[in-house]
Amino acid sequence: MKVRHFLLIFPVLVALFLAGGCVFNSGPTVEIVVSSLSGVVPLTVSFDGTNSTAAGGISTYTWDFGTDDPVSHDAAGTYTYQHAGTFALTLTVRAADGTTKSRSVTVTVAPAVWITDRNLNSVYKLDMQGNNLASFSLPASGPTGITTAEVGGKSWLFVACYNGGNQRILRIDPVSGDVSQNYSAPAQSPLNLTYGASGQRTIWHVDGTSHKIYRLNPPDLQVYEAYGQSYFKATSPQVANVPFLWTPQGLDWTPETNTAGHLWYLEGENRLLYKIRIVPGYDIMSNTQLQIVGDPVNVPVLSAAAIDMYDGMLWVVDVNTHSIVQIDPETGLATGETIAGFPGAATAGLEIQQ
Repeated sequence: MKVRHFLLIFPVLVALFLAGGCVFNSGPTVEIVVSSLSGVVPLTVSFDGTNSTAAGGISTYTWDFGTDDPVSHDAAGTYTYQHAGTFALTLTVRAADGTTKSRSVTVTVAPAVWITDRNLNSVYKLDMQGNNLASFSLPASGPTGITTAEVGGKSWLFVACYNGGNQRILRIDPVSGDVSQNYSAPAQSPLNLTYGASGQRTIWHVDGTSHKIYRLNPPDLQVYEAYGQSYFKATSPQVANVPFLWTPQGLDWTPETNTAGHLWYLEGENRLLYKIRIVPGYDIMSNTQLQIVGDPVNVPVLSAAAIDMYDGMLWVVDVNTHSIVQIDPETGLATGETIAGFPGAATAGLEIQQ
């Protein structure tokens, strides 16, 4: 009798299973469609989760981009990765019955190498192999320093230009190349730029005529402070009797845990690389202090024009060889890694956007 009852019930169970009835409901399925899983920063991707399914339909989409940005509840849209790295792009869907399911894909964003060319009045965007990805012509001549900085929640290019003595610093959209702002530079021969992203965000700038490092407010480039030769000779014994800020050949900023970070400065007269600690003021009435730490390192690149610290290594623009060479910042020795083959003939600025 029990066997006969089972045989009567079995076809009903099979029918429910095949129909995906609630008895065997395994929840929603998640389908992610992304326009690109790799590229160079800034990388804009299109995302689409509308192929996801669930019994009774999907009530909510939640996209987590693997960054600090807010999630999105759009079924489809676009998102721009502003920094290099590896990110988990995750879609979580909620079915009408309240069940949820997630799926992730990996998005890999490589750094962008930005350079300026003094003769062609241009900015070039490269990959780490030196391939030209984009270029912009500038409305000012003699571009030298370049950096990326965040203003108003968006990443911008800042480019210093000699401009025939009418010195300028341009704020440029890194995607379109459009000039958003055109500022007067604080002195007569604007050279390198770098952006300090920790604490009070700052654009640091070195000038070749005034022989000063300037601390600038990113939104309006107001000068907060200026640090000249006499300042460093009074505060840092490492430069008391040697050239310093005589011939600037590079300036860069790197983060440091629980501090405002460090500046790296390359002096052209003796080709010495200095590490400078940034000590913020205690309140709005006190000044930020700069202190050289440790002994400088000799960097034997005779025709250096710009530097950038990336992934723990120093990259130096070598004008004579028309290349960007990798240097061990601990020893000053070249590693043999280079970036070459890019356009132009008078590279003057360098920024590796991370």
